Amino acid sequence: MTAPLVSIITVVFNAALELPPLLESIAANRGADTELVVIDGGSNDGTIDVLRRFDDEIDYWLSEPDRGIYDAMNKGIALAKGEFILHLNAGDRLVYMPSQILSNCVETGVDVACFTVMMEGWGEFRPRTGFLLRLDNVWHHQGTFYRRRNHPGYDLQYKIFSDFDCNQKMMKAHRRVRLFPEVVAEQASLGVSASAGADEKYRIVRANFGVFHLVLAVIWSKTAWLRSLLKRALNFYESHLVLNR
Repeated sequence: MTAPLVSIITVVFNAALELPPLLESIAANRGADTELVVIDGGSNDGTIDVLRRFDDEIDYWLSEPDRGIYDAMNKGIALAKGEFILHLNAGDRLVYMPSQILSNCVETGVDVACFTVMMEGWGEFRPRTGFLLRLDNVWHHQGTFYRRRNHPGYDLQYKIFSDFDCNQKMMKAHRRVRLFPEVVAEQASLGVSASAGADEKYRIVRANFGVFHLVLAVIWSKTAWLRSLLKRALNFYESHLVLNR
């Protein structure tokens, strides 16, 4: 059998209410070239009933205890068969599957294809790459398609930002990255990493790029409010010019 182009990996734990909208969005937007793998951490709130209800839409699912979200994600990667993998979890929505773009990425040897994600209450998150990835996680989790065979897996010593560590490792390995403006997913909430402390994030930067980049990462993070203020001021100024032409 021909391997699927994309494996969507969903990890879930006690999310019986949030899971159905995600599965419905995947069913509405996936094609024959996409498989869906769901890893449940042993839920007891009715999530298993939801998985059974959507059994025809799910290619493979299992429910068993795990050591956290990244352990579950590693399990999903091990089970996936697609050329690319995409992580979507409860609270997310798939809005567009860029099959033709990803097929071209396979032909041209692209290892990471990063797309835009719409974040509720925040706006569009457009991916960036290059030097900034040494300081911040500028590939959005729900918009990044990784070439499965080159994915390094998630380091379980990191509980919140292991995806950032993974992205930096792929950068260090000189994986080929392409950025695309299309919106592929919606994220309903900012997730755990948005509200957690930055200590783990800084540890990752230091482990991958050293103390100098750690200092730069701290400066970059601490000045985020100023950059946001300047961006809003610039947008206001540009819109004011347009209205007064």
